[in-house]
Amino acid sequence: MNQEQFRITELVTRFLTDELSNDELAELERFRERYASLDKWLDEKDLRLSEIAQRMPIYDEVSKESQWSLILEKQQAKKKGIKTFRFRWWAIAASIVLIGSFSTFVFINKADKHEKKQLAKEIRPIVPGEDKAILTLSDGRIVDLTNIAADSLTDGDIKLSLNGAALDYQKMHNVSDEHHQLKVPVGGSFKLILADGTKVWLNSDSELDFPAAFPGNERKVRMKGEAYFEIAKDKSKPFRVEVEGTQVEALGTAFNINTHLYKDRIKTILTEGKIKVRSNGNVQEVVPGYSVITGNGQIVMKEADTEEALAWKDGYFYFDSKGLKEVLEEVARWYDVDLKIQSTLTNKRFKGGIKKSASIKMVCSVLSDLTGYQIEIKDRTLLIK
Repeated sequence: MNQEQFRITELVTRFLTDELSNDELAELERFRERYASLDKWLDEKDLRLSEIAQRMPIYDEVSKESQWSLILEKQQAKKKGIKTFRFRWWAIAASIVLIGSFSTFVFINKADKHEKKQLAKEIRPIVPGEDKAILTLSDGRIVDLTNIAADSLTDGDIKLSLNGAALDYQKMHNVSDEHHQLKVPVGGSFKLILADGTKVWLNSDSELDFPAAFPGNERKVRMKGEAYFEIAKDKSKPFRVEVEGTQVEALGTAFNINTHLYKDRIKTILTEGKIKVRSNGNVQEVVPGYSVITGNGQIVMKEADTEEALAWKDGYFYFDSKGLKEVLEEVARWYDVDLKIQSTLTNKRFKGGIKKSASIKMVCSVLSDLTGYQIEIKDRTLLIK
């Protein structure tokens, strides 16, 4: 088997286990246009996985020290989270079955290009979210920050620094009151450093409106969705976050704001320092370890699990203190899939978590074991039965 055959086999294996990146999917589609027999593996995916499961004993007859050692190492190195073994061994089994299959019938015939274009939409893999965002500049220009190659951006006299997955405004001091907007789509997250040194992490389906600098006597931003703030200390300039009729004010502190959890209500969790929350004429001071829920003219304060505020930005789904519907909605946003609930959900709170880098199938497996519901992914819909 030549190098190209090995590459195709590896790509199909990763497709069957929902581990393809967007670039790898494009590479697989190029091979598919050349080799019609790939249809046998890319169509009716669930049926193929069943066939692979039945043929798993073949693995025992294959030399582990053969040319497939590299693929084995890659599969074993990936996804070291909960229940990884199930997917790793299925992927290995898929590779072995494909050795014989590709040797005999992959490299024949040309496929119809129209059918391939149609299938490209159907097999778009479901992958974990990534660092991505859309920045709207003061002149209306829109910049896609996803995988951007540049290390800086300009907006008139303003020059911004791009450092990996972070946009840095710290050099912006003596500039006019230019406002920017950062939007993070479903399936993404992004980090922003404001002109005063405040760090902001935006979660999926969130946005932040902010000035390029803070020349006045206050620092004010507006947001919706979910964001974690680490506020730079400046007693002369209070930092205020406006969010759907609620204002959170801090001097030097860290907190998380989430508008996704409840309809028409906002949850703020304080992890460090002290904040003052205003809503509909009411004012509440909050100390670390407590949260406030605002909305409907009320402010309700209670003890909080601060890990809930920190976990998502550190790369974890965190189930403690959340209902099942909230967990499922968070998963759907991160993997950019639809959510369809076909059963009445319990009000029970669950404990646990999993890395956000895990495959969608692994997340479904963990949640199914944890909750007792049948949770699966079909096409691009998360189903709960």
